[in-house]
Amino acid sequence: MSVRSLQLLVVGGQSDPNTCRLVDQAHLRGVDYFFWDTDRPDARHIAWDFQSPAIDLGDATVEPEALFLRYNVFAGDPVQNHAALDVAESFALAWPQLRLLNRETTGDANNKSRNLMLARQLGFVIPETVVLGQLSPLATMPNPDRKIIKPLAGGDHAAIVSDICNDADRLCSLVPQFVQEKLDGENIRVFSIGGQLFAFHLQTTEIDYRTDEAVEVHSMPVPPVIMDLTQRLVDAIGFDYCALDFRCRSGFADPVFLEINSFPMFVAFDDACENQLADAILGFLV
Repeated sequence: MSVRSLQLLVVGGQSDPNTCRLVDQAHLRGVDYFFWDTDRPDARHIAWDFQSPAIDLGDATVEPEALFLRYNVFAGDPVQNHAALDVAESFALAWPQLRLLNRETTGDANNKSRNLMLARQLGFVIPETVVLGQLSPLATMPNPDRKIIKPLAGGDHAAIVSDICNDADRLCSLVPQFVQEKLDGENIRVFSIGGQLFAFHLQTTEIDYRTDEAVEVHSMPVPPVIMDLTQRLVDAIGFDYCALDFRCRSGFADPVFLEINSFPMFVAFDDACENQLADAILGFLV
């Protein structure tokens, strides 16, 4: 079987708009790529050995210089998705010369508590925060309308404490949570891709912009007050690709660091900056 040398192997789902955006941009930029769709029925037909940095994908054998790997949360069989990504990731990590986003941290848990502490040690302002394993204290917490909760682990949405503190059944069902001060300023997200920073304003009236179907995303300059600290935090963790979330105390003043996401979705933000994010990802990999 002949081996095809190429610049980029993309492994992800056709139904994931983030993966499709990168594939489309690679096509437009003339990148020599191969796309392995993890939505396909034979997505697990992947194999490789330790003799050469080549990988079998169905009937094709490719020898890539870089890989873009993305688990598809939108559709497809989750077991098959994980299996395909695990095999492709094992191949990428076994051959250190292959370019890969977040190679240094692949396989590590992106712990929110550790990141908050590190951010504070570097000089970021973080919210007043308490961690609760058992949530019954929320029922008697003072000023519940000025507090929010969000999961200690995972990506579930944030909520205002006053909206849930009287619902005993819901409190009992929740996983451990961060309890934080409610901030009233604007939402800012900063992407870091290969050392380049891109900032966005998320215009919303909701406590968690992901619950707002009318949220508007606008590209904006990176606020100078967070630029250096952002670079230092990203370097300290070892991310090539990530997004940092901030909420300001008033308007765009006094940004407060909330969290850093290791492999964020990017299409809505890429739309707002005319494909600069997809181009930056390709520029890092190729």
